[in-house]
Amino acid sequence: MKIGMTLLLFLVILLAGCGTGNKNSSETQQAKAKINPPTETTGSSASWPFARMIKFQDRIYVGVEEKVESVEGKLGEIKHLLTQANFDEPDESSNYYKEGTALYQIAGVPVESGIAVEAAPGQYVKALPVEEVLGGSRSK
Repeated sequence: MKIGMTLLLFLVILLAGCGTGNKNSSETQQAKAKINPPTETTGSSASWPFARMIKFQDRIYVGVEEKVESVEGKLGEIKHLLTQANFDEPDESSNYYKEGTALYQIAGVPVESGIAVEAAPGQYVKALPVEEVLGGSRSK
């Protein structure tokens, strides 16, 4: 009986140690969801570190939920919808926003600090430089 209880205890301890170790995965998914605006998906963003990346003027931006109330001039538009991650994305491309999606300057904000993406006609969301999303600063 003593050997059986010892064996059972050993198995419980062994199985408890075989967990996934991803107890922060739901927190990580919730954090990622906060930087992803609720717009139509293209199904092409699975292999990038962020689901709504934009390359514009040789900078990488990430679309966030924050709405933009006032835009200035149109800066350009998405010309390439990327379906695979690579190290040499063309300018004016995105892994999420469709070709033809307009990009605007946010009123009073330099382009280096963020741009507006027209998520729906007359509705804009902010795209921040990837360095800001990651919590770092841009250095050249």
